[in-house]
Amino acid sequence: MNSTLPPFLQATSGALGSAVGNAIVYPLDLATTRMQHNARKPHSERLNLGETLSHLLSKRDYMTRLYSGLEADTISTLLSNFLYFYTYTSLQKGLHVYHSNHPSLPSTTSTATNGNGTGNGSIRSSPAGIGGLNSKASDILPQIQKTSGIEELLIGILSGLISKGISLPISTVCVKQQIESEHEHEHEHEHETDNKNKNIKLSLYQTLRLIHKESGVQGLFSGLKPTIPLTLLPSLTLYIHSVLVRLILSKTKYKNQTHPPAIITFLLGALSNALATLPLYPLVLIKVLSQSGGGNDDKGKGKSNQVQQRKAGMLNTLLRIIRRGGIRTLYTGLEGQLVKGLVQQGVMMLVKQRVEQCVIKAYKARSHAVKV
Repeated sequence: MNSTLPPFLQATSGALGSAVGNAIVYPLDLATTRMQHNARKPHSERLNLGETLSHLLSKRDYMTRLYSGLEADTISTLLSNFLYFYTYTSLQKGLHVYHSNHPSLPSTTSTATNGNGTGNGSIRSSPAGIGGLNSKASDILPQIQKTSGIEELLIGILSGLISKGISLPISTVCVKQQIESEHEHEHEHEHETDNKNKNIKLSLYQTLRLIHKESGVQGLFSGLKPTIPLTLLPSLTLYIHSVLVRLILSKTKYKNQTHPPAIITFLLGALSNALATLPLYPLVLIKVLSQSGGGNDDKGKGKSNQVQQRKAGMLNTLLRIIRRGGIRTLYTGLEGQLVKGLVQQGVMMLVKQRVEQCVIKAYKARSHAVKV
């Protein structure tokens, strides 16, 4: 990312964009989590994306069910993306300062140029492919030198570890609330007094306390093991996004434009996210299963069984899922994840880009007024 906007501004715009995109696709996120949670069921008992959404909409209080856990998910999204963007841009600027003080290391100072002296990479993506294309802040602010591919990857992984690690307990709360609403429906025809008690929704803080009481700190950080390799996802998204930019935009009339049309920005962001998700999706499934405390077939087997599942390694979990339903079980809920990512990523990139454009315009207007 070449933008010289302050880290706080980039973090704020990225977090807001993510929250808006997340709210728009939240019913899809809920349906996807339900599908992933049911991965241990036989194939004949699983519902596809359309059937899951129809099932949710067929209930009397469908609006409440569709947005169960939205508060926790929004807070998790805001916190995670703010920390990611802020850490990423801060580390990148710190790396720029380091290379400026050590000119003998040329890895970040060389840029390819064409015959006119302008870089071939005139269109650059922002960190981890999430947040829009390069802004025109470089027209009025000092240019930040490029970092190497390895440095970009390491910065992205470190930023992902920090942001996901801190926000993981809230993400666990969201998954729990999404799954618990499903369990409420399964028992809604039981005794009426019990059903009234089940309809009492726990707040984010109450759910945090409940998870801590039942499983301790380890329960709050369920899914940490698959989260670590999943930090590759943003960096992989960045790489794919930059490749798409070079292959597609560089051969069109938009190659010299810093901000292509909104539809192009949307499609490139959505496509890069989908392509990056495919190879890592089994880890996404394992993370959700860890956070939800196991499948429906584990209900009633006691607390010790759930603790044993949390201690199981990722490889053991993968093998157990494959033995139960084959390789295709590892991709349960993939269609929902892809549709959700297509919309969420595209919307987030658009919102972040527009926020940064507004700030740049305001900065230019202020600079012009000062000169006059």
